[in-house]
Amino acid sequence: MAAHQPIDLGEQLDITVVASLKEALSDALASGQTVALDGTRLQRVDAAGVQLLVAFAQAAGHRAGWSWQGGSVPGPVTEAAADLGLADRAQPVGGPL
Repeated sequence: MAAHQPIDLGEQLDITVVASLKEALSDALASGQTVALDGTRLQRVDAAGVQLLVAFAQAAGHRAGWSWQGGSVPGPVTEAAADLGLADRAQPVGGPL
């Protein structure tokens, strides 16, 4: 089984950081390792951040997979995804957001 690749999402997941985070997530997926997203420091998530997570979840679901570090979805992600009607899309397969 491949090792976990941790990705720290920082304090904000918004339009100002999605381009650089997209590159980091793409590199992690390309490594073939399961990605563990660390959202423990997140305080703000906007629509661009949710869109990135949804795209990542879909791509990772077809590859090595991913999880939320610590096992639970960060509150700001849950709230932003729910506001956009995407609460079920930015999560690992089989787990609630």
